[in-house]
Amino acid sequence: MTQATTATMPEFDHTPTPYTGPRKAEVLAARKAHLSPGILTYYKDPVMIVEGKMQYLYDEMGRRYLDAFAGIVTVSVGHCHPRVIEAVHTQNELLQHTTTIYLHPNVSRFAERIAGVMPEGSGLSVCYFTNSGSEANDLAVMMARLHTGNFDILALRNAYHGMSPTAMGLTALHTWKYPVPQGVGVHHALNPNQYRGPWGYDDPDAGAKYAADVEDVLRSSTPGCVAAFIAEPIQGVGGAVVMPNGYFRRVYAMVRAAGGLCIADEVQTGFGRTGKHFWGFEAQGVTPDIV
Repeated sequence: MTQATTATMPEFDHTPTPYTGPRKAEVLAARKAHLSPGILTYYKDPVMIVEGKMQYLYDEMGRRYLDAFAGIVTVSVGHCHPRVIEAVHTQNELLQHTTTIYLHPNVSRFAERIAGVMPEGSGLSVCYFTNSGSEANDLAVMMARLHTGNFDILALRNAYHGMSPTAMGLTALHTWKYPVPQGVGVHHALNPNQYRGPWGYDDPDAGAKYAADVEDVLRSSTPGCVAAFIAEPIQGVGGAVVMPNGYFRRVYAMVRAAGGLCIADEVQTGFGRTGKHFWGFEAQGVTPDIV
């Protein structure tokens, strides 16, 4: 005999503020009228979130949800963390925005802190701040091409790197590809997915076999020299695909031998999101040239 149970969340010391804004139907109507239809809700009856506190979200009815999505893996320390609120409030009372033409201690301090969590001796010590992952990947590709004097870029199938023309070219997921000019000079190697790919978890040589496909693409689709190889340490949008052991070590070595740089797209894996390391690439025992 079985008995159905209802899951309950633990007690949490927070009472959401009563919502007094427009009804969900009004919000949905305004969204349909004024936001691009390309911005999807994914649900016939989308949830309306009006408040967040640490790991929880609240809808307009005051119902609490455990946020396992974290704003597409961006809310690293929870919603409305008191230390974050205090820091934002303090800064906003002094200065909200200016330009990097002028000096401000916090900009330099932040860059110094980022450099401080890079692997010791890596040489990764210079920052360039952007507004999005697409912009960061655009910049990384341009830097690699200018620095090396080469043009071709190696990327992976099943990867997601953004939606700008260059970043869409790096991306290899049909959901995020549109019939527009994109990513000239990008070549995609086999996705090293041990769950769905030809070499699985039971193959101790899976990393070497998937890496061999990158070498094959390098030899067959490029002049033998490349500007860069770009990959997510763990493919995020593509389904949380963890790379086989030794894969990045082999690929990084062959790319550098071909005159290229190694780029780690840490938009979804960086800042401690994988749990054990601050950066996703650290779990693979490699150090990229651009993060």
